[in-house]
Amino acid sequence: MKNRTAFICTALGLALLTGCNPDSATTTLDHLLDSREAAEVVEALLEAVDGGDFAGAAALTLTDQLAWVVMAEGGTLTQAAGLSQAGLDEVAANYWQGFSETVELEGVGVRAVDEQQIRESRFAIVALNGKLQLILRDSEGWRVDIIASFAPTLVNRLIEAAKVVEANQGDQATSMKTILVDQRPSVEAAAGQLGLPEATRADLLSLLEMLDDLSG
Repeated sequence: MKNRTAFICTALGLALLTGCNPDSATTTLDHLLDSREAAEVVEALLEAVDGGDFAGAAALTLTDQLAWVVMAEGGTLTQAAGLSQAGLDEVAANYWQGFSETVELEGVGVRAVDEQQIRESRFAIVALNGKLQLILRDSEGWRVDIIASFAPTLVNRLIEAAKVVEANQGDQATSMKTILVDQRPSVEAAAGQLGLPEATRADLLSLLEMLDDLSG
């Protein structure tokens, strides 16, 4: 299996520098968000990524949270807060393009699905072949939650980004605080993953405390 974490910085940071100008998501994927099960959404996403339809994969991804991830990958507060929806879609498309280049998807499929409720949010933990796992969040239909899925890898950088947001004032900081606080359930889902190193789980719990402070 290829390294499944090395792509994160490049894929999510690329849109800040170049942008990929993705095409509109295909309608065959759009309808999945309304009525299909989490497993079907993941299968559609894997098919899109494997086929090079990164805009289609982005359409199956929570994008508002990616402003925080952009900061975690070196973007400034101004860059992150200023991302339009089109910019967030570009970040998501670049993410999945990087994913396709570093993760071997041949033979990967859904192995099991476990749904859980965290506060007001519903999540689906989708286990894939080859020890891969994606976590989806129900946001007007199931969408892949990058924070919940990959926060254990990103946690230290997410904490540093949160510190920057906390230390600033003004409209941009206020906007980013709202985005961060809205991701609390996603961080909680990440912290609940089985098999995490205790140090990683402790870092995620510390991040949850920071988000609680930001919400005050």
